[in-house]
Amino acid sequence: MKLNRRQVDKISSLILEGLKKEGLIIFKAPEETVLERINKAITDDLLREEALDREVDGLIEAHSGSLGSESVDYRKMFNMIKHRLVRERDIIL
Repeated sequence: MKLNRRQVDKISSLILEGLKKEGLIIFKAPEETVLERINKAITDDLLREEALDREVDGLIEAHSGSLGSESVDYRKMFNMIKHRLVRERDIIL
């Protein structure tokens, strides 16, 4: 993942604290459960993005032979393909 477990925990805590501070949340479950759900949502999203990155890598690898000897910037191609898939699939990153 692009963020480690400690970073995800910190972000989750900051989100929860912000919601509490602004009075935007009313707990119907224990605060710990809410924090775990925020943490899971962030982690799941990061894992989906990783899967998308692997798919883009696979597409580039599969078509690398058709590129021939053209000088192609891998990072530029990766970003172009990723953004196209994001638009086509209505993914929010």
